[in-house]
Amino acid sequence: MSDRPTTDRTSPPTVLMFPDPARDSVNPYQSLLAGALREAGSTVRGVSLRRLRRGSVLHVHWPEMPLHDPDTGRMLKRFGRLAAQVLLARVRGVPVVWTVHNLRAHDGARPGLQKLLWATFPRLVDGWISLSRTGVAAARAEFPALRRARSIVVHHGDYHSVTTRPDRAAARRDLDLDTPGPVLAMVGRVKPYKGVEELVRAFAELPDPDARLVVAGGCEDPGLRGRLEAAAAADPRFRPVLRRVPQEQLDAVLAAADLVVLPFASVFNSGSLLLCLSAGRRVLAPRTDVFAETAAEVGEAWLRLFDGPLGAGTLRAALAEPPATGAPDLHDHDWSRIAAEHRGFYAELAAARSR
Repeated sequence: MSDRPTTDRTSPPTVLMFPDPARDSVNPYQSLLAGALREAGSTVRGVSLRRLRRGSVLHVHWPEMPLHDPDTGRMLKRFGRLAAQVLLARVRGVPVVWTVHNLRAHDGARPGLQKLLWATFPRLVDGWISLSRTGVAAARAEFPALRRARSIVVHHGDYHSVTTRPDRAAARRDLDLDTPGPVLAMVGRVKPYKGVEELVRAFAELPDPDARLVVAGGCEDPGLRGRLEAAAAADPRFRPVLRRVPQEQLDAVLAAADLVVLPFASVFNSGSLLLCLSAGRRVLAPRTDVFAETAAEVGEAWLRLFDGPLGAGTLRAALAEPPATGAPDLHDHDWSRIAAEHRGFYAELAAARSR
């Protein structure tokens, strides 16, 4: 097993991804990876049974995704299809790679099938990718079967190619945030585990009448949505945008913000953090292993960490810090480097399979 970045060697000609990187997705991570691999010379396609043959590699992201389908019949069909694809890859000598984005499905959907998935799938992978150094030990502890598979650390890619930096004053006007006070924001899918209610409570304790809080992202939990809408009715400074937000509007929210707060109660990896840093926004986040690893890269001028519960005092202290200048150093998150590391790992696994 190896946790060291590999160099780019002859790569299998076809990378078959699950889910299909061409699908419509809130998070463009997969499409950015596919684009970088294609630029490096790989063919990237969605997986199908007929495409699984020697000379290809099956790269799985989010194997739990079928379990989120609310239609039980369709969910079982999707879940069974993925199982058949992984098993056929094993039979045909096609390397199976897993990028470990999460240790569990966040919403706990269909616990019986989740138990089956996590008991079997990690045993079927030839190699796996961690998006952080701290994630390696956590993944091996959660899935002991991964200890026998090859592994590599490849950082989460940046979002420079999909973000813009609108004028701050214009963004505030467009969002009806034309205020002399500070603007705080939280972006990304709005889920209970992300600590959004803790943020809303801390913000409510800020006495500044000119302060604003924007929470922008889809919210599929009706109970959480109702509580946030009630909080907005009680405090008009709080502006929830609880729907899927197009990238240009996310860019405007980030441009308008003095500080982005990501108070996740539980986090293994965070695309939202990379989005904010790619947009040149300061971030406040709890002191977790993965956030601490990123803070060591970019510096606490860009990623300020807090300990304990989030309160108004923590928000005030972060807002009082002088603004960061320039841009955070995200060279380890460059997609051309990431593509080369993926291609080298694919080639290592293919060579091992052929032996």
